[in-house]
Amino acid sequence: MKNIIKYAAIVTGLFLSYSCTGDFEEMNKSQNSLDTIEDPNFYFPRIQQKAIHAYYGEYQVGVNLYTNQYAQYVSNTATSWATDRYAYQDSWAMNGYWTPYYLYVLKYMLQIKEICEDRSDFQQMYHIVRIMTAEGTGRITDVFGDIPYSEASRGIDKPKYDSQKDIYYDILKELKEATDALEAANYGGVQQKSYGSQDLVYGGSADSWICLGNLLRLRYAMRLSYVDPEKAKAEVEDALSKRLMTEVSHSAGYKPGSSGDSEHPMTVICHWNEFRLSETLVDAYKELSTVQDPRALFYAGYTQASTNDEDGQRVLQGLRNGLSATELGDVNSTNSNVWGLKWYPVWNAEGEAPSGRSTDPYYFMLYSEVCFLKAEAALRGWGNAGDAQTNYIEGIQASFAETRLNVDESYYTTDEDETYYTTGSVAWNEADDFKTKLKKIITQKWISMFPNGNEAWAEFRRTGYPELRPIAQSDEPSINPANGEFIKKLRYSEIERRENTANSTASSLNQGQGDGPNVRVWWDTGRYK
Repeated sequence: MKNIIKYAAIVTGLFLSYSCTGDFEEMNKSQNSLDTIEDPNFYFPRIQQKAIHAYYGEYQVGVNLYTNQYAQYVSNTATSWATDRYAYQDSWAMNGYWTPYYLYVLKYMLQIKEICEDRSDFQQMYHIVRIMTAEGTGRITDVFGDIPYSEASRGIDKPKYDSQKDIYYDILKELKEATDALEAANYGGVQQKSYGSQDLVYGGSADSWICLGNLLRLRYAMRLSYVDPEKAKAEVEDALSKRLMTEVSHSAGYKPGSSGDSEHPMTVICHWNEFRLSETLVDAYKELSTVQDPRALFYAGYTQASTNDEDGQRVLQGLRNGLSATELGDVNSTNSNVWGLKWYPVWNAEGEAPSGRSTDPYYFMLYSEVCFLKAEAALRGWGNAGDAQTNYIEGIQASFAETRLNVDESYYTTDEDETYYTTGSVAWNEADDFKTKLKKIITQKWISMFPNGNEAWAEFRRTGYPELRPIAQSDEPSINPANGEFIKKLRYSEIERRENTANSTASSLNQGQGDGPNVRVWWDTGRYK
């Protein structure tokens, strides 16, 4: 964590320079500034990295210390940290979410937009960056609710906060316009430049970005299913009528390799012994079906202490979320780290200590998610979605395949795959009611998304599924886990409250609720406490 604190201090300084001066644009006019660079390739890799938290520092302080814990993928084991107990750590929230988005994603996208306005051969590049930026915008508004958007990163000293509804409508508009433009490929006969190798997701393939844009639109439209169902239905049906991913190999994954992110972010931080897998996730692996989830040993490592069951077999064990500092004690050796077959196969397969780090892509849109989105759309009776059960089963099968990518076949068997999804509470029963079927879909979606805590936590807040467990202790007075209550959003940063006071503390924010961890974002209609 030492390096991350140093990193946080540097980024805080950058953010302060943005927040505390109205001359930010003028500060960028020197010959060495970004404004003198007229090539989108300079900006795009950093936009991709920052939009999805691919750099391990931002992944740790943003995703792993907040949303991975809130989604109950992991539990904190560091006795001096309290975000797992809903305590707020300002520098982590700012440096994990706020600063990367405003200083890089949105600002760089606007820079590319300005460049492309005068370059007819850069139009394809511009539409691709719109899709990537929409993903980053969705992430930050899902975490905070209302945020600065229409005036943000434009040199305005105190940008207004836009409503999440308006932001979501603009995300959907951006995705539709960008994908439609790429699909039309009507550039007046001008040969288009490509990001090529500077695109660390799809290598500059416009066809792949079209599919991803349609699917991100499907994801964000589904987020409106309860709060704005007519809009959700129209957007989902239209997105489903367009080109989509059709197989696991089409999944969108950021390929490590640029400066500072040469490994999968989860595999960098797992060696620091500051978290273990959540009891909620590990128990789901072991208890939902009549057999253990075939994905379990790919992400969950056997306990370091080689805890054995009654048959003498090594076991997986998760840690409850929200334990106090005194309760944590020495829990690392008796609970599972992410030392499974996916990243460290020698630990589960041969009992050898893990070493090295994984260069697997860091996925932010998987084909399995596409299947589960289609399953929910079909369950709701929306058009172009196919059959709910068929999509549900295909989603589980796709998740199995995704989990096994790049893992030596000698380490695992597929013998229990069908038993897993045809027995226990995983099995689809056509006679079940809507809620029971939706619970199955979202629970499997949650399992398949690991370790994308942003999306998993958002889906829990939208649907109330999976059935997470109230944390052991809350350090946030407004949330009482004894009453089954959960955290609902991150509050705004100290810098925003100090430097942009009128906008960040307005009582009109978030549907008149203001700000706070017990405040629901717009699309959260209270399907959990």
